[in-house]
Amino acid sequence: MEENEYRTAGWLAIAQAALFPAAFVIGIIESVVAGEFLGVRRPFIGPSDLLMIINTAIGVYTLLMFRRLLREQYDYHDVDLLIIISVWWSIFFQTIGLGLKSALMLFWPINSFLVTVAYIVLFASAFVTIGIIDILIGAKLLKVKEVFSQGIRNLAYIMIASGICEVTVLLAPLAIAMVPVWSVVLALVFLRNRQEVEFV
Repeated sequence: MEENEYRTAGWLAIAQAALFPAAFVIGIIESVVAGEFLGVRRPFIGPSDLLMIINTAIGVYTLLMFRRLLREQYDYHDVDLLIIISVWWSIFFQTIGLGLKSALMLFWPINSFLVTVAYIVLFASAFVTIGIIDILIGAKLLKVKEVFSQGIRNLAYIMIASGICEVTVLLAPLAIAMVPVWSVVLALVFLRNRQEVEFV
């Protein structure tokens, strides 16, 4: 049963790697079609938002499963709190993002300057916060490299690189581009879990 759960988490992580960029592409298409062909200028909740909700749900599940894998397979608990914070950050950021878009829909038109400032503050604070968390998780995992599999160490390197990009804010697009890579590496950690543990 446990092996099947990790395998499910692995396939969901692969799905997340595909859903994340797909949501961005669909979001751009939505904006172009709505603005150029339908004349809709106000914000709206569309398919890309629904995909991001699904993506967030998968992300929360895979993070919790990764925490479980560290606890059960390696008896490692040092990043428990950081992973829980990351989970709640994901839920909070998704909720705030949808809430802000819903508010714009209800009270449109709104001063464009205020909207721009609100989005800049939201995304900048979100990136800096999660960047620090990613760096801390990655650094803690690398400290015990003699215990963890190569897959987990690779994941730690990606988290640190992504975290550095997130903290700078200006390099945040690079961090976003790393999300599918991170998801695939996490998927491999889950799918290869049994073999890797045998060699530890």
